[in-house]
Amino acid sequence: MKMFLRRGTLVLLVSGALVACSKKEEDKPQAPVPTKVTVQEITSGNQAEVLRYSGTVEAENTVQIGFSVPGTVSSVLVNEGQIVHAGQLLASIDPTEYDNALLIAGAGLEQAEDMYTRLNGLYEKGSLPAKDYIDIKSKLAQAKANKNMAAKRVKDTKLYAPMSGIITAKLVEKGAMAAPGAPSFAIINTSKVYARVSVPESEIGKISKGQTANVSISTINQQLTGKIAIINPMADAATKSYSVKIQLANGQGKILPGMIADAEISTGQSVGAITVPTKAVIRDADDITYVYVASGDNKVVRKRITASGLKGDDVVISGGLQSGDRVVITGQTKLKDGAAISL
Repeated sequence: MKMFLRRGTLVLLVSGALVACSKKEEDKPQAPVPTKVTVQEITSGNQAEVLRYSGTVEAENTVQIGFSVPGTVSSVLVNEGQIVHAGQLLASIDPTEYDNALLIAGAGLEQAEDMYTRLNGLYEKGSLPAKDYIDIKSKLAQAKANKNMAAKRVKDTKLYAPMSGIITAKLVEKGAMAAPGAPSFAIINTSKVYARVSVPESEIGKISKGQTANVSISTINQQLTGKIAIINPMADAATKSYSVKIQLANGQGKILPGMIADAEISTGQSVGAITVPTKAVIRDADDITYVYVASGDNKVVRKRITASGLKGDDVVISGGLQSGDRVVITGQTKLKDGAAISL
């Protein structure tokens, strides 16, 4: 009986030891399986230097116009958004007072002319003192000036468009009082427009007046070619950048002020460039672009990049990588920062 108990105890001890060993094997963490990838070593090449900027569209010119004489507005003939042509009547004020003033000035001129005609004959005969002759000549000149001024005021009761363009603001209504110098309308000329961009101090020396620029306006899906027309010589005090205006033709009137414009200006020089295949670039949910770079210990490092354009099937990298980096070009969708890889 004692021998049987000893044998049972020995069996239990051996079984327990085996179970403990088996549990230790199960608890031991499994080594991660490396992800199979393909890498490509990055080299630096030369490409044409292209400067890229984003800006806004501006009208060629904008004017505010108003009546130069006071009065009650009797008619308004245009509305906001309406296209007008140079010389077109926009509005008028009641001319009654000015018409009467013109009649009075005309009568005064006739009287002065009649008096001058009679006295001039006497002066030529020597029967009129020079002092009286000079006096009537002065009154005649004043009468002519009064009539001209009265005629101008009558003309000023009508407001005409000084240029062709679009009415962007209507600030008067029929029955309102017009004040001299107060704006009544705002007109913009959009037959030609400018794409205005800000150029940093480090790049302004590469740009010159008359240089060609390619401008893209995504709002209307148009690609246009323009020329640099204006380079403001005064830098912005806060940003230290310079305002550059690219003139664009707008015959169809589709380009409107305020639209976003992306400009590309070729400098005619070559610069070193790093490119990677498009398929190597990943964009996450936060709109951040990055690639995976293989390190010497067969692991990958996630590197954020800055892309500046396309060159064929490759992406031009302006920041984040350097020549000699080994970028993962296949298998990267299964990776995360620090993951093990096999080549």
